[in-house]
Amino acid sequence: MALFDDRIQVLKVDGVTVGEFDQSADGFYRNVMTFNFNVKKKKAIRVKIRSDNPVDVAVANENGSSMAHKQSMKDGELGPVPTLDNREMGLFLGVYPGDKATVSVEVWMEKP
Repeated sequence: MALFDDRIQVLKVDGVTVGEFDQSADGFYRNVMTFNFNVKKKKAIRVKIRSDNPVDVAVANENGSSMAHKQSMKDGELGPVPTLDNREMGLFLGVYPGDKATVSVEVWMEKP
């Protein structure tokens, strides 16, 4: 029941393909994808990944520095990652050039 859910979803992406061939991209592959999402200060976020092939995942704060990362994820969670004083954060998904992965991502914040 949603009334008793103890988390707030801040990003949900289903079935995005990372690593597709694209002649207009540097290196001819879209092997890195980024997503921005809004957060509240002084909370914690968690990231859930489901992928058919391993992907590298990183969470960055407003100034672009890495807050957390994990390599070769297929099915799992990253976090809790503190939001500190950030109001916006970013998620990076990456694969090696030539590799391809279909990824579903869910990012949520824990309620107080």
